[in-house]
Amino acid sequence: MFGTILFFAIAAILIWAVYLLSTVQTQIELSWGEWIIGPYAPFEAAVAATCVVLFILIAWNFVAWLLWYNPRNIVGGLRRRRQEEGFRALTRGMVALSTGDIREASRQQIRAESRLPPNQALNKMLAAQIAEKKGDFETAVALFEAMTEIDETRLLGLQGLYNQARRDGDMNRALALLNNANKVSHDTPWVLESLFRVQALAGQWNKARESLRQLERKKLVNIEQAKHWRAVVDIEASRECADKNDGKQALLLSKEAHRAQPDFIPAVIQYAEMEIQYGRVGRAEKAVSDAWQIAPHPNLVPVYEAATEIYRPEKQYEKFRILASKRIEHTESRIMLAREAVRFGHYDEARSQLRQLSGDDTDARVCRLMADIELTASGNSNAARSWMARASVSAPDPVWVCRESGTVAIEWSAISPAGAFDSLEWRRPNYVPQAQLPNAPNPNLLIAR
Repeated sequence: MFGTILFFAIAAILIWAVYLLSTVQTQIELSWGEWIIGPYAPFEAAVAATCVVLFILIAWNFVAWLLWYNPRNIVGGLRRRRQEEGFRALTRGMVALSTGDIREASRQQIRAESRLPPNQALNKMLAAQIAEKKGDFETAVALFEAMTEIDETRLLGLQGLYNQARRDGDMNRALALLNNANKVSHDTPWVLESLFRVQALAGQWNKARESLRQLERKKLVNIEQAKHWRAVVDIEASRECADKNDGKQALLLSKEAHRAQPDFIPAVIQYAEMEIQYGRVGRAEKAVSDAWQIAPHPNLVPVYEAATEIYRPEKQYEKFRILASKRIEHTESRIMLAREAVRFGHYDEARSQLRQLSGDDTDARVCRLMADIELTASGNSNAARSWMARASVSAPDPVWVCRESGTVAIEWSAISPAGAFDSLEWRRPNYVPQAQLPNAPNPNLLIAR
């Protein structure tokens, strides 16, 4: 700003001087040694001098800009251009990695590394992920550990090391890394949720409950998911207390699980079983009855049988009829009532219930129950074989299936047979081993008949 003002001030002075000289009539001659310039009229000399001075000023400003400002802009522009090229290479590398092109990802990562600062977090992460894809886990771990030494990349490094520990099945190291990550950042969602899951996988149910409370307090999990996880954790904690003969705490935790999610069948079963152990069968009956009204489930039947075994046989059967009447149109109600009718010798009632389910898409359980009736009521082994043959081509029984691996579990657990947390869901699997089928007639008995 000051230079501009000075420039215009000098120009104004020169113009004024030219104006004054324009009134003088004397000739002017300039000499420098042997050089003689002129003669000129004063006005012409003033104009020439002004042009020379203005040219010098312009040239001086141009040279000053070229020597001072422009090199910084040029260097800065080159630096920005290199960084832009580096980030473009980084983006291309990530895209190539996600599409499985490891070779292109490696090429772009090297290109990005040559153009970006040495401690660029994303580039280090890309290099580590490429090493993982190549199976070079030692290099990946070394890169992740290097990232933990830098404040800006420490959390990313710990996340990478945690994933490596999970891959290796080293739960103790995974827990230690998550605890360190939690110290670095208390509000990071993946840290708290991973800590909760790993604690659950390690069977540390009390710690998992505390981690879940932190997730809820920080609003990092929605309300419905939090209720479900609370029920899952409390069920397993209740079972653990029951195994340690701490019945009082087991009952308290089962109540908490049931209160958190009353329609979750494993929670209903655990609570009802604990009430039965304390002799409060009425509460167990009510819990099962309420759950049946919401969603009939075959796993509730054995619990209800245990709760009603204090009654006479006819009274027990009447209890089941009342239970079935709450959702009599439901397939599970009819199958349950047919099973209980067979158990108490009411074969005609059992046939009546099953006939309403024996269409073209008959459930395999219906076929096996019909085979059981034919064997037990009339000893008709041919009819039983026919029903068993039909069962073999019918839809398999619903069971607990791991949504991640597809493995089958007969009983629900918070940890699936494949080692996944809260992954079991009730549905029909692709295949169920014959030995795991419930209430299947004895093949030897069929042959003997």
